[in-house]
Amino acid sequence: MYRLFLIIGLLVLLFVLLKSIYRSSKQVGRPAPPPLDGDQMVQDPVCGVFVPRKTAIVQQVGGISNCFCSQECAAKFEEQRTS
Repeated sequence: MYRLFLIIGLLVLLFVLLKSIYRSSKQVGRPAPPPLDGDQMVQDPVCGVFVPRKTAIVQQVGGISNCFCSQECAAKFEEQRTS
């Protein structure tokens, strides 16, 4: 009688383990959804602070958009670029 309970318990345990492995393997191939444009974090190239794109100060320099956390960092970047 104990053998029957032991076998049933092991089968249930095996089922749960296989189910969790199957679920995790399905999620490995899926890329994470991209963040919304306004909520995307961008890094200030001067001080390295991350700020949300919707609150960042954006300057076009040579056809490339640069995002800054403040006007001071934007000015420092412009000074570094011209010198």
